[in-house]
Amino acid sequence: MPWIARKKVAFLPLFRTITAPVDGPDIIPTDWPSAILARILYHPDPARGNADGSLRAWLLAASSGRADIEPVVLPMRTIDRIDVLADQFEAELGGSLRSEGFDHACLVMLGGVGAGTNSGFWSRFVMKEHTGVWAMEMIHGISGMGDLYHLDGYSDPEIREIGRFDQMSEARLSHPTAFSKRMLGWLDPSAIASADDPVNAFDLQSVGFTQPAILGRVSAIQVGTEVPYLMIEAREMNDQFEAGVWGTIDPRFTPGIPANGVIVYRVQTAAANAAAQGNLLPLFLHTQAPLTPGQSAVFDGVTITVTGQLVGGYSVQVDRTDLRLSGQLLSYGDAGTPGNVSSPVTVGFGGWQDFKFLLAGRNAAGEDRIYAVNQGGELLSYGDAGTPGNVSSPVTVGFGSWQDFKFLFAGRNAAGEDRIYAVNQGGELLSYGDAGTPGNVSSPVTVGFGGWQDFKFLFAGRNAAGEDRIYAVNQGGELLSYGDAGTPGNVSSPVTVGFGSWQDFKFLFAGRNAAGEDRIYAVNQGGELLSYGDAGTPGNVSSPVTVGFGGWQDFKFLFAGRNAAGEDRIYSVVA
Repeated sequence: MPWIARKKVAFLPLFRTITAPVDGPDIIPTDWPSAILARILYHPDPARGNADGSLRAWLLAASSGRADIEPVVLPMRTIDRIDVLADQFEAELGGSLRSEGFDHACLVMLGGVGAGTNSGFWSRFVMKEHTGVWAMEMIHGISGMGDLYHLDGYSDPEIREIGRFDQMSEARLSHPTAFSKRMLGWLDPSAIASADDPVNAFDLQSVGFTQPAILGRVSAIQVGTEVPYLMIEAREMNDQFEAGVWGTIDPRFTPGIPANGVIVYRVQTAAANAAAQGNLLPLFLHTQAPLTPGQSAVFDGVTITVTGQLVGGYSVQVDRTDLRLSGQLLSYGDAGTPGNVSSPVTVGFGGWQDFKFLLAGRNAAGEDRIYAVNQGGELLSYGDAGTPGNVSSPVTVGFGSWQDFKFLFAGRNAAGEDRIYAVNQGGELLSYGDAGTPGNVSSPVTVGFGGWQDFKFLFAGRNAAGEDRIYAVNQGGELLSYGDAGTPGNVSSPVTVGFGSWQDFKFLFAGRNAAGEDRIYAVNQGGELLSYGDAGTPGNVSSPVTVGFGGWQDFKFLFAGRNAAGEDRIYSVVA
């Protein structure tokens, strides 16, 4: 049920005569009813320009004047117990309060934070808690809307909760998202635009400003009609709540939104009260850092670009033409600057997800190739001219059993020979040459005698000193760098170029950006594509550039290579 118009709410101060020893006794404030009313009606912070952090000020701002509150402070009650339920007085007072026209009732207690809870008509919280907690519990009771924060048992990671971008997640008195405002009746559904065309351009008005948006702008963008679907909205620190300038009570949490920009989140619930479904976060935040002008990212197959900044908002382009069909082979360029990896070419139109291995390298003839192992165990070699759908005519350079390897990747040894490396079931590291003709890959050199199957990642690249290296991540999460002289068993003395946590990445591979810099690429748990340089000395790999802002964890394959035009590319396959 939406919270529309003024709601009559009873506030019952409740003093406990006994408390837990660790908490100490409850101390009744001077003029407690007035202190409660101040929190609700006018609560300035002298240290921050007397910004009003009251519940009513927040309600009027967040709802654009659609929601209000009529508070009534009841006479204080005393209770002889430590633990008090939110609906402790339902049997005694519930019926009479409803008959008097109250929409909700709240127990206001003393003691420590963490008491905020709701039980239908009744809520409970304490004076020490942030007013955002008061607001959250009342919204639960008046509207029935559920929590949006991460709970134990969710399969989504906690870093993907909507957090401070929604009052119903962190209870910090930031504005709700457009999704929540629509649910609460504070935003008309018509104010949210639908991105129906292949390429859509919109001017977004920041959610924290009065809604609906002014002429020519929209309040948010929805991509898709059925769950799961994307929501796109602008957020700015435009008032005391979004900026978090008010918040002296309960300093454990930072109030306000974390940054200005455009956020993108996936709606994963169809429940009328926004309750979680399928152990998923109701709102899955794609943009851990909001997108700002000039930045672009791909989420759920949709390319979202912030094309400019407006007074009170941002211009956004939503591109659905590249809706990632399963099995497409995409090719990206990396200019080396933050968030620049954004415009892929679909060089293969389908079927690429069926391969066992997919990698890029160069054959002995000096041709840049994409190698794949099919379900029959054959090693195929493709050329990529760089144009859409051009990758089509493979050469079968290996006739069978390539599917049995633990790792398969391509690189170059210290002698400058282009090689295909494989780790067999015995843990040996094998090195093959590919002359480029059918079935020619046949005589491996065993360059590593054992133990190579135990690594988490194994790939080849080049460090900043121009040395060709084999990189590995061991069970301790260290990034090791080996040289291969090309002779049997020679790979033996690694340099630990990264000291830990490299095992946590979703993908790890090496390539070169458009500036000609050799890089190590990684995809973190947030789906960002990171680019590292390796100077070749112990522990030097430390300062990544975030070249892709999100969505990179969704691919089945991710690797780097070079097309036939000599362009360094990052390749991916849609899962």
